[in-house]
Amino acid sequence: MKGRFYLSVLVVTSLSSSLALQPMEAADSVRVAVADLKQDMASVQREVRALLLEVEQLRRENESLRSALNAASTQQQIAQIVASLQNLQREFEQADKLMEQAIMLKVTRQMESLANQMQTALESVSKAVSRQPNIKKPVRFTEDYPQTGVTYTVRSGDTLTKIAREHDSTIKDIQNANKIENPSRDLRVGQSIFIPIAQP
Repeated sequence: MKGRFYLSVLVVTSLSSSLALQPMEAADSVRVAVADLKQDMASVQREVRALLLEVEQLRRENESLRSALNAASTQQQIAQIVASLQNLQREFEQADKLMEQAIMLKVTRQMESLANQMQTALESVSKAVSRQPNIKKPVRFTEDYPQTGVTYTVRSGDTLTKIAREHDSTIKDIQNANKIENPSRDLRVGQSIFIPIAQP
């Protein structure tokens, strides 16, 4: 395109220089040169329009690329935010587990301490009880029983309940009459005891 333009300029220049020699021929040459210039200008305009279209297309592509770049940057930022949130969640879960373990350890230690204290207290109470003398209340016998009755020899398998039932007496009266404090110990086979029997 530039070569044609320069060629047209050279033609116009050469035609202008030949106008002084041949007026008619120069006029025809000028008309031809002008026609050529018009064609060249039209060609130049077409090429300029094509260039403008290419520039517009490049501008649109540039905007599209810029939008894509912005979108990619936004997606990257979102991905980074999501990754940060996931890291925070993992750290929180780890801290929660550590806290739970610490609480459980503390509670376990406190329970063990309380169990040890209770065991020590129970042992102290047990020792204190074992040191106390076995004091029994003295059994008080009374004379408030029938003075009449029979003498009986204790046989194998006898108990105060059995003896009292067979002789229509009472356990209390037999204990008072014979000063029996502990029937399982003081009642022996072959022993003679007095069985109080109330007169009808």
